[in-house]
Amino acid sequence: MNYKLFSITKIALILGVVFLISTASRCNRPEEDTGYDIKASFLKCRDPFIYYHQPEQMYYLHVNGGGKLTYYVSKDLENWKFCGTSFSPDEDFWGKNDFWAPDLYEYKGKFYIFVTLSAPGTKRGTSVLVSDSPAGPFSPLVNKPVTPEGHQCLDGSLFIDTDGSPWLIYCREWLEVIDGQVCAMKLSDDLTHGVSEPVILFQASDAGWTGNITANGVTGKVTDAPFIYRKDDGKLVMLWSSFQSGTGRYAIGQAFSDGDITGPWIHDPEPVKVGGGHAMLFNNSFGQLMISYHSPNKAPSFLTLQKAYIYKGRVLID
Repeated sequence: MNYKLFSITKIALILGVVFLISTASRCNRPEEDTGYDIKASFLKCRDPFIYYHQPEQMYYLHVNGGGKLTYYVSKDLENWKFCGTSFSPDEDFWGKNDFWAPDLYEYKGKFYIFVTLSAPGTKRGTSVLVSDSPAGPFSPLVNKPVTPEGHQCLDGSLFIDTDGSPWLIYCREWLEVIDGQVCAMKLSDDLTHGVSEPVILFQASDAGWTGNITANGVTGKVTDAPFIYRKDDGKLVMLWSSFQSGTGRYAIGQAFSDGDITGPWIHDPEPVKVGGGHAMLFNNSFGQLMISYHSPNKAPSFLTLQKAYIYKGRVLID
């Protein structure tokens, strides 16, 4: 054995590991000013979900990394840093494709990503990933979807009711049911499984602004990206996406409930925004309500951030 070569190789490996660890840690340090070289308007992504981690004064954005999840951080929402992989599945992980809509939440002291996945011979569904840090690394909470078995589902999101109960809000795939559905299912306290039967909150056709699209030989109406925000008066507003009748453009709609997750949900007659979609609401570090979504819908799509307002119970954006 060439012991000199072995020693050099060993040292190189150690230095490489140290470099990777230090690089990852820099992404989590608000005081580190270098590397924030990506302007928000040039950040290519779909389904953007922004999580603000107040202890670090840091914004997190996890995205589809092509068979894995990667993430970005920002201190001001304008300048972003790419930080690498946050979830890389093992060979025995059920999800092989999609890696859509990774939504990040803090719940009972841990961090959870709800992500849409599929696999050959397996219907699309939402899985829950868990980590002790908003940066990851994340691992599967259970090695299967949390959405109902036998249903083709996507865009699962987490909603916590006033009594602390967790709910899964998700879409039943329009390719399977023709008129896409937005559904709710109560989850166990540990988020591992459903503890109630799914409830259909509404169908795409219930909103007057939606139109048909055709894909894979199927014509119907889409439901995408349900996200629920509780207003100061306790009432609920849900942002969701579909395609606008007449124009065929991807758009963000809103629906309202008096406070009960199961509704009834009343739809605004016009979209909040046409030409982009898959939206969510969050408060920035100054308490300003913000909306994030991707636009345009056709690739390449980019992160879009705007100020949002609640006016007469409705979401308005600049």
